[in-house]
Amino acid sequence: MNSPRPSTSLMPTSERSSIARRILAVPTTAIFGVSLLAAVVVLWLTGALAGVADAVHGADVSMLALAGVIYLASVWILAYRWHLLVRMARGSSNLPKAAEAFLTSVIINYAAPIGLAVPSRAALTKRALGLNASQTGIIALWEIAADVLVLGAGTAAWMLFADGAVDAVGSEIASSSTSYALAGVALVMLAIATAALAWRRPSIRNRIATLGTTIMIAPTQRPLAAAYTLAVTIFYWLLQGIVLWMVIEALDVSVSAAFMVGFTALPILVGMLSPIPGGAAVREGLMYVVARLAGYTAEADAILAAALIYRFALFIAVPILFGLNRLWLNRHQPEPVETGTPADDEC
Repeated sequence: MNSPRPSTSLMPTSERSSIARRILAVPTTAIFGVSLLAAVVVLWLTGALAGVADAVHGADVSMLALAGVIYLASVWILAYRWHLLVRMARGSSNLPKAAEAFLTSVIINYAAPIGLAVPSRAALTKRALGLNASQTGIIALWEIAADVLVLGAGTAAWMLFADGAVDAVGSEIASSSTSYALAGVALVMLAIATAALAWRRPSIRNRIATLGTTIMIAPTQRPLAAAYTLAVTIFYWLLQGIVLWMVIEALDVSVSAAFMVGFTALPILVGMLSPIPGGAAVREGLMYVVARLAGYTAEADAILAAALIYRFALFIAVPILFGLNRLWLNRHQPEPVETGTPADDEC
């Protein structure tokens, strides 16, 4: 008697493909709405909403309103930079579609249990604009690289001139060492697994090498687009420093320009690279360190309140921009972008 042959798959290929298509068919608007709701719930559970209400009480409302307008414009500039990165990767882009993917991923970053901004942003952009693997990797990697370059330069300048900065920063980061250690172990394990798989299969090894080379040399293929992206990045972070300064001034605290360099660059850089969602707690902790080193110990509560207002402002700005962008998309109904083809790699 012949025994039945074991199934090679728990689910037929056609059924798996159907599920994948249904997942990809979920509207970006629905993804954005669910993520925004989850992020607001997180803010409420952590007490951030009450903290913002307390901080705003008694502040200079006109100054906060002006800072809010500048911040709203600056977030759109950041979405525009994502559009520029897509152009650097493939030579063309669609601004409203790229902006929608970017704004959705920003909210996902604050709602997810781990930092998912870059991979979700890349996946959403790939779906919206039909990018291939190399183009998706280019925009994801070089967005991080541009931010790290600009914020790293500001951080290095501040730590070089601020007495005791190195020791104080090291002590603060050490308090979050467990999270960084776990994230490091996960990355190492992923790298080992990828290397082992690539070693056994030359085709995969060659593909990874080709993909890596394509991503690394991308700025040299379109140097003007790369330079434009870096210039926009510098302008964006300058605006963030101005917005933070205005919020602090609105709380009746006067600070120096040198303080604002460290206050903006270091905490945001470390928070950005933190495995904690949105850099929560890590960013604010380092902001307190910068305030103490600059001699603003008595004003530390107000300065941290400004940081809380700055963080919360994102949850007001992004929905506004997302809604305006959806109106733009619905009004113009741009032609669909073809999916990535081998020719795209030549762009």
